[in-house]
Amino acid sequence: MRAEELSESESALWEAFPAARTVDLGGHGEVRAEVIAALLLGARPPEPGRVPAVRLRGAVISGVLDLSFADVPYAALLHDCEFAEKPSLYGAHLRQVNLAGSRLPGLQAADARIDGLLWLKECRFDGQVTLVGAQVDGALSLRSARIDGARALYADDLTVSRDLVAVDLRVAGPISLRGAKVHGAMTLDNARLSHPGGVAVDAEGISLPNGLSIVGVTVDGELRLRDARIGRRLDLSKARLNAPGAVALDADRAHVEGTVELGGGLRAEGMVSLRSAVIGGTLVLNGSELVNPSGVSLHGHLLRIGSSLRASEGFRAHGQVYLDAAHVSGSIDLDEAHLSNPGGIALRASRAEITGGLFGKYGFVADGAIHLVDTRVGASVDLSGARLTAPGAVALKAHGISVGGVVNCCDGFTAEGRLSFAGARIGGELCFDGATVSAPGAIAIGCRQLRAVVLRLRTDGGVDGAVDVRHARVEVLRDDPAGWPPHSLLEGFAYETIEDPGSGADRLGWLDGVERYHPQPYEQLAAVYRRLGQDADARTVQLARQRRRRRTLPRWLAVWGFVQDWTVGYGYRPQRAVLWLAGLLLLGCVAFGVHHPPPLKAGEAPPFNPVLYTLDLLLPIIGFGQEDAFGPHGWQQWLAAALVASGWILATTIATGVSRVLSRH
Repeated sequence: MRAEELSESESALWEAFPAARTVDLGGHGEVRAEVIAALLLGARPPEPGRVPAVRLRGAVISGVLDLSFADVPYAALLHDCEFAEKPSLYGAHLRQVNLAGSRLPGLQAADARIDGLLWLKECRFDGQVTLVGAQVDGALSLRSARIDGARALYADDLTVSRDLVAVDLRVAGPISLRGAKVHGAMTLDNARLSHPGGVAVDAEGISLPNGLSIVGVTVDGELRLRDARIGRRLDLSKARLNAPGAVALDADRAHVEGTVELGGGLRAEGMVSLRSAVIGGTLVLNGSELVNPSGVSLHGHLLRIGSSLRASEGFRAHGQVYLDAAHVSGSIDLDEAHLSNPGGIALRASRAEITGGLFGKYGFVADGAIHLVDTRVGASVDLSGARLTAPGAVALKAHGISVGGVVNCCDGFTAEGRLSFAGARIGGELCFDGATVSAPGAIAIGCRQLRAVVLRLRTDGGVDGAVDVRHARVEVLRDDPAGWPPHSLLEGFAYETIEDPGSGADRLGWLDGVERYHPQPYEQLAAVYRRLGQDADARTVQLARQRRRRRTLPRWLAVWGFVQDWTVGYGYRPQRAVLWLAGLLLLGCVAFGVHHPPPLKAGEAPPFNPVLYTLDLLLPIIGFGQEDAFGPHGWQQWLAAALVASGWILATTIATGVSRVLSRH
């Protein structure tokens, strides 16, 4: 290129090139792209001891800067320039490219290799930026850049050996980073990325060994990190993800070695999906808000967390939190969280594995059901003071849950809807002390086939509905018998002891309130009283059992029961037999003492004794020689027959009662 062919601005750049001096045209001078290309490709030989470079500022660059497939030995530093055409660096090998502050129609740098920095800070691109397959051996900066295009940033399989910095980036159009590799850190803090109704950022399969920071980012459209591999930390705190009715964040099968920060004021409209993702550290949702009404706000099916899941301090979820089959090596903390999915399931964590505890206390609210079916919790479940709302449905479904410690639904716990712990296995205690459960006309607390060490049920009348403990087994029952709601189901309920049993009379209201008669609850309570040495209370319970049973018999069979009850209390009130015998003996002594029955054989009868004669009539087995020697007549004959019949009845009822009592020991 001859000197006379150059303009004044181009001549200045031509002369400055060997010494790498900066030419500042202040936005008024024009330089042809072919001149810049010629210099970069060695049209002007370097000066000894100097490293040439194109340093140009404030120029208007006309034509296409085409370095496709070229091996460019010098740096291109084109600050604050305005390009008339899209530069093409396709397949080129460059040392360093700095276009900071420039405005371009776009950039084509697919398969380019840049040994140093690619600096696009504060650039304005009016078309697509293509970095597909590019290799940047230094850092890539898009700080404060602006990109607008139908496919705004296309950088699949990009490789950056140091950091990729895109703080305050603004993009109107989709970004594709599929399969990209950034060996340093990637930072998108405070960026604004917009592609409403589509995938705003597609970083599927991206590799970021030093973490990804997207603090304060705003994304209109889907943010896709599916199959991403991220080391250290993924930080989305204070982000705004806007994809109403669609997927806001897709991190399915992503693998993050450290913490995933989705808290600190993050708001996502649309589903946050972490299906089958692996998080080596903690998943933090503290203070964030996930909004996907009538849908799934957080999808964590088969999610694996190496530490804990923290979703407290005002966490809000509008839509279902889905954690079925998730595995959490630490605890799940939902203290002060508010989950809302009215008429549906607010939290579903069935078949989940939680090594630590599950906490939802201190103002935890679930407007919708909680499902923990077949979930395993290594430590405890604490819902003290929580409020669950699922009218007409099961507010807490914990069928088959296994808990190593305690389950606290106490100390202000409130549920509008049923609670079900059917088949649960609890290593400590299950507590409902002070709870309020409302399920009118239904089973409010279902503990059928429960296994627990302690069952605490001192609700002070706060349970509106029945309690079902059929075939449940606990070691210790701590309850208030007056607090059990009517029509509770106690069939097969077994317990080793009662912490404060009270008297048998106090307990009868609990047993008699059962809708259907079954002998086992009475037998169970009586056995506990006997083990506690309260035999009188045990007999009171057994007598109540017989009376309750009598009400189930046909009338003709119930008559014999009435007789046993009146006479000896079914054998549990033997003192009554003594009173009956004493009364009948007194009656006979008076009646036969006043008018002696005549002897059957005069001269052979022993002296008449009214006491022995009456005993002879009353006692069917023992004989005193009086009954066979004297024969009453008239009314005395009828009295003697009545005494004989009474004696047989008393003997039979006593024998029946004694055999019944002995069979219980």
